[in-house]
Amino acid sequence: SPASLGKLRKIMFDICHAKEPICEPCGKKDGYYRPIQNLPSPLNWQNGESRLDSKIILPFNLREYVFIYPNTTIIVAGAKSSGKTGFLYRTVVLNMHRKVILLSTMEGGEAQLRDRFNAMTDVVIPKPAPFEVYHVTEHFHDYIKFPDTLYVIDYLDVPESGEFYLIAGLISKIQRKLKENSNAVIGLQKPYGRDLAFGGAGTINDATLYLALDSHKLKIVDAKVPADPTIIPKNMQWKFAYEDAGTKFTSISQIYGD
Repeated sequence: SPASLGKLRKIMFDICHAKEPICEPCGKKDGYYRPIQNLPSPLNWQNGESRLDSKIILPFNLREYVFIYPNTTIIVAGAKSSGKTGFLYRTVVLNMHRKVILLSTMEGGEAQLRDRFNAMTDVVIPKPAPFEVYHVTEHFHDYIKFPDTLYVIDYLDVPESGEFYLIAGLISKIQRKLKENSNAVIGLQKPYGRDLAFGGAGTINDATLYLALDSHKLKIVDAKVPADPTIIPKNMQWKFAYEDAGTKFTSISQIYGD
């Protein structure tokens, strides 16, 4: 009833404005509150291992140039038919000695996924495959659950609302869900000839490594930590050809300038 609702609002107002409140209003809508968090236990940050490596293996021998810490995110922004899915699938098989989960929109269906993996004639994928594949189209962060896992996402699409700026928030949700020694490699769509994915500059914020794929060209848009501090990998580029349903990269050579 309106009377009881008014009493409830008064109670919540008093709780939120107490000397030591336990909750506070949340957002712009009336009636939404969040509990105030207690200070967590301090981090014992000095006893960890220095330069703790995620041990992720990436195509193009990229680990020669970039260092990847655990619990970080790699973005692969690709124009249509540029080799983005091939790069992601190749990342899966390069790391199948560890726990790998592929979250795929299955854009070409299960048959195309199977054909692309089967086309990798230069590697032997055991049967059953040592990695897991799930058909996922949204809320990818719900599936980030395990430690010591490499999550490969093909791909994070624009929300149904069509609001591109929301993509950055979706990446952040995935980043926050990563547990001990886990990483995410996330595929995004991008326009032809532009480095940044749909969603713009916000998509680069959480990435420890940001790659751009155009037809027969790969570029390191940003890398937070170089493998060798004396060699800056940002803006390094390679040209390539690809075979076997777009899952095998060949004729790889570094290029300079535009």
